[in-house]
Amino acid sequence: MSTFIDSLRLPNKAAMKRLNKLEMRHTILFLLSLLLVIALPIEINLLLDDSYKESEIPQNIYIIQILLFYPFLMLFLGIAGISVLAGIGVGVSKLVHRHLKFQFLWKMCAFALTKPIIIFSVANVLIGTHWIVNTVIYVLLFYTILRMIFHYPRRVKTR
Repeated sequence: MSTFIDSLRLPNKAAMKRLNKLEMRHTILFLLSLLLVIALPIEINLLLDDSYKESEIPQNIYIIQILLFYPFLMLFLGIAGISVLAGIGVGVSKLVHRHLKFQFLWKMCAFALTKPIIIFSVANVLIGTHWIVNTVIYVLLFYTILRMIFHYPRRVKTR
């Protein structure tokens, strides 16, 4: 619960320090729980949807695809997306002369997804997917990552 509260407090410097001290397995478990928050309502909607009957896919194959393959796809896309965000963060940190490593930014990007995922889940239930919601989510995520990068002091040049 403290991890969740700290991830909601991001880009607070003290919250970043506490989250950075967590082991990577806690970060992965937290990420899995966040992805479950996104995937569960979508999976329920897919299971209740009867549009698969129009295709030639048997019902049991469709259910297996939804229950087994969809969560693995979400996990893969989540990890790949966080890796891309961390890579962009490394590039930005080099541009603004901050000394941040990919591992740190990966962990912070995983925790920074908390607010956007909650907003997405609530908006998905209330109004469905919409480009305005997606834009707000991306802006919030990039703002949080940039603020975390700028919290760290500039790199000291040695001669």
